[in-house]
Amino acid sequence: MVGPMPRRIRDSRLETRAGRLRLRVSKKPVFMSIGRGLSVGYRRNRTAGTWIFRQSDGKGGFQTKAIGSADDFDEANGETILDFWQAQERIKLLAQPDGARKPSPLRVSEAFDRYIPKLRAKNARTAKDTEGRLKKHFFPKFGSRRVVDLTQTEIGNWHASLTKTSDDDEMVRRSKDSANRVLTMVKAFLNDAWQDKKNNISNNDAWRNVKPFRNVSRAREVRYSPAQAQLLIANCDGEQFADLVRGAYLTGGRYGELNGARIVDFDVLARTLRVSGKTGSRDIILQSSAVNFFKKITRGRPRADFIFVKSDGQRWKRSEQARPMKAAIKRAKLDDRGNLYALRHAYISEAIERNTPLTILAKNCGTSVRIIEKTYAKVLRAKEQEFVERGAPTLRRQRSVVHIASGAPTTVI
Repeated sequence: MVGPMPRRIRDSRLETRAGRLRLRVSKKPVFMSIGRGLSVGYRRNRTAGTWIFRQSDGKGGFQTKAIGSADDFDEANGETILDFWQAQERIKLLAQPDGARKPSPLRVSEAFDRYIPKLRAKNARTAKDTEGRLKKHFFPKFGSRRVVDLTQTEIGNWHASLTKTSDDDEMVRRSKDSANRVLTMVKAFLNDAWQDKKNNISNNDAWRNVKPFRNVSRAREVRYSPAQAQLLIANCDGEQFADLVRGAYLTGGRYGELNGARIVDFDVLARTLRVSGKTGSRDIILQSSAVNFFKKITRGRPRADFIFVKSDGQRWKRSEQARPMKAAIKRAKLDDRGNLYALRHAYISEAIERNTPLTILAKNCGTSVRIIEKTYAKVLRAKEQEFVERGAPTLRRQRSVVHIASGAPTTVI
């Protein structure tokens, strides 16, 4: 009778290829107990080793049989070639009575189908983006695979395949940054499956150990000054698009957040604008000029209407702002690397320079203090220099003067 079995048993001799290949070639397997009356064995061969199932029959004897080759020289495939953890799981499964056998191992596509409703509940837009990217880049290769069969080498090679080869360093950087984003999405839903113990996924090494490309994300470099923002607004094609640009500059909101805001979300008494997007819902605290702006563009309109609409009264679609923004930038003769997000960058940078506490700024902009410190390090360094220059003690040449009333010397710095 097989007793309770731990979820994860380790053995330095058998756990790694290097450890196994240090064993002598022998017809006699090395066994490791993984439960009462149950062991996993490894027989060292001149070629790839063999994993052995061994179970006590309760009468002093044992039932043994080979269950597959070890991944000593080839990558594990979960079927004929097993790694140490897969061998343990196979043996545990074989040891169970037929009626208690575990269900078939979870497929990658099934893991994602279980994960995506939770992501949709948190943020529908992020869920849509994740689903689109993974259907394009990940599922054609891995969708039908079993999660337990995934290997670090396979996922690492797939991650590398998403990058572009070019003489244009910026194109290569962007492709690596994009590849990192997709890898993060993959790790998120596979970790979700791994954390559910009922899925019987012994470890997450296959994807956890795949490292993202380093130093490929880039802080926002384009920032428009107040005068440049005014010039940009003046060169927008149509009052409706100019309103959208003005709203982005006055709130620091993301395009998707502003695009989804309705008139009912503007609270003139509380001086706030309720938005929902990438980081959930929040109330943006508005300064006086922003309050006056929203009062003007919402006056007399139905409360259910979207605040920002096109000239035909329809809501702006995803990425529909990109082309008119580029045209306005070109007409205003501003840095052509800019986009609507540069106005959020300007909002945060100016707020830092005006000594807005980072905790308040982060909350207002739907981000974190850590991200602000990382992204706006240059602006913060300038402020730190200013604070030190203004407030730190100094040593200057001293001179003594005579106090007129007492005649006593007084030191003046």
